[in-house]
Amino acid sequence: MGLLLAMVVACEDELDKVDLNGQNSDTYMQYASQVKDAVTAVYDPLSYSGLYNWSFIVLGEAPTDNINNPWGDGRYGPDLVSIHLYNWDNTNQYFGNRWNACYKGIVRANYVLGNIDKAEDLEEGLYNQYVGEALFLRALYHYNLVIGYGDVPLVTSILSPEQANSITKSPAVEVWAQIDKDLSDAANFLPEAYSDEEDTGRATKGSAYGLLSRVRLWTKDYAGAVTAASKLEGLGYDLVSTEDFVHLFDGVKQNSVESVFEVQFTGGFGAYWNAEKAETTILQHIYPRISWGQYLLPRKVDGYNILDQFEDGDIRRQGSILIAGKDSIYYPKAEKKSIFPDLSIYPDFRTDLQEEGALQTRKFLYHDPEYWRPGGGFFSVGSSVNVPVIRYAEVILNKAEALVEQGKTAEAWDELKKIRDRAGLKMDGISKNDNSELKVQIKKDRRIELLFEGHRWGDLKRWEELNTLVDAGLNYQDKYKNWPIPSNEVSINPNLK
Repeated sequence: MGLLLAMVVACEDELDKVDLNGQNSDTYMQYASQVKDAVTAVYDPLSYSGLYNWSFIVLGEAPTDNINNPWGDGRYGPDLVSIHLYNWDNTNQYFGNRWNACYKGIVRANYVLGNIDKAEDLEEGLYNQYVGEALFLRALYHYNLVIGYGDVPLVTSILSPEQANSITKSPAVEVWAQIDKDLSDAANFLPEAYSDEEDTGRATKGSAYGLLSRVRLWTKDYAGAVTAASKLEGLGYDLVSTEDFVHLFDGVKQNSVESVFEVQFTGGFGAYWNAEKAETTILQHIYPRISWGQYLLPRKVDGYNILDQFEDGDIRRQGSILIAGKDSIYYPKAEKKSIFPDLSIYPDFRTDLQEEGALQTRKFLYHDPEYWRPGGGFFSVGSSVNVPVIRYAEVILNKAEALVEQGKTAEAWDELKKIRDRAGLKMDGISKNDNSELKVQIKKDRRIELLFEGHRWGDLKRWEELNTLVDAGLNYQDKYKNWPIPSNEVSINPNLK
């Protein structure tokens, strides 16, 4: 584990020297303020390109029937196309970036957990909160590894250089068990909410229960998934209105009542060109006024059209996908609602979108089209729209799926109704008695509700339905069930082979 080894070696080098003028890993974590800073640093890798800066949608959506992405150029495009076309190998930057971001986060979480008892002025409430945050984040990072790679090193303590250089992979079942334990413990430590606005975005009790409800679907602990989802229900979460659905993803309704956990992005702290130093994403590369932004388009190819997955009247369609020449959006510059793309307002919409019926991903487009262009406020510094990791809608669907897997059809039907009511859809024709039929419908609604949010590939994998991707014209083969471990990691530590 090259990244992990480098970080541990750096720590050891620091310990071998005495810095009389500054802090080191031996003298740090003595005060509450230092603990808070160290915990905040555990969140940092969530904003890296390997996670919610960009790769969440590349790895979670690009190799699925939600996306068409045959074109790519520049720094990010060629490897994205390889992901989409199932030309996978262990040199692909997206596999490497995911590995590095997650283990950096795990190392930082373990540092906090291994040193927090040094703090001299940390009162019990903050102690519990910080332990809970570190446990939640360690679980989230391990989750983002095991869903893709399968067996991975399970790291729950600070490693020596020798240990890091020779660590072996743990069976996925052991990783899942540790994730479950970390989240269960985190739920006991974390607060239900924070009173200080500056703590917005920190993990809460609901965050732990929400992720736990998802994790237990993976491990087929369906009763446990229902329990976790039910514990979250009493914590004040709710679905936003039908009209506000689109605003969950365009910067208007960030950290809403539906947000269980989302990664916070803020402009003005560095350009996205500076690798992992920005507090923004590179999701502006899907913006429809950037000429080369033909990344991650809704899948519409010969014989397959994702629009066929939507029922008539489903508000999630226009909230997730824009259809050129059909849908209207609001243009603040012109102070009017008009057809997309309106060339009389912005003549520089991409040429492919000027063909009637062309599809454009809508989620994560900033609410003001003025920013959808080169030179616009988001192009040079990245997009500051938050990325939802867990929404209350997903937790409801987690519960519905767990109930139907237990044969509790009527209860599962009631949960699904909450989602479809918000989407503007009826439950007519969806049986309360046919468990198999309802299971299929829950999967359909899960796909539509969470479209482009990075869930699709993982859902198909845990349902053992990745082979259905060939029906959408994708080149899936069983050898692509797991991501390859990055080549540079294997070259340093052959035990990862």
